[in-house]
Amino acid sequence: MAFRVEVSPRAFDDLDAIAGYIADHGNFERAQEWFNGMIGAIASLKDMPGRCPVADESKELGREVRFLLHGGRSRMYKVYSSIHAEAQAAGTVQVLHVRHWARRALTAEELEQLMDETDPERER
Repeated sequence: MAFRVEVSPRAFDDLDAIAGYIADHGNFERAQEWFNGMIGAIASLKDMPGRCPVADESKELGREVRFLLHGGRSRMYKVYSSIHAEAQAAGTVQVLHVRHWARRALTAEELEQLMDETDPERER
């Protein structure tokens, strides 16, 4: 069963900022290679998104957020996502945020804010 993968505006901004940093501190080709690799990793969430571990940060929320690690050694990144199962379809994987794995962990409040930004049923 294939899931639909949606990348939030925040996650796109994260990808753009990280690729920009890599281009500024390395070169454009390396940034492009990194970006394409991340897009491939994110696209892989369409198959078995539940394979990713649950983020410790989400346990306080009572809402499950998972993370995918992508990259190697000092270039590893966390892709935070949530899975929304739908009765008539396979479901949706919502990509919430991308950050370097060595950065401090998200707080439960930060994670909840990310989830609220992408929740279509949330009142605005």
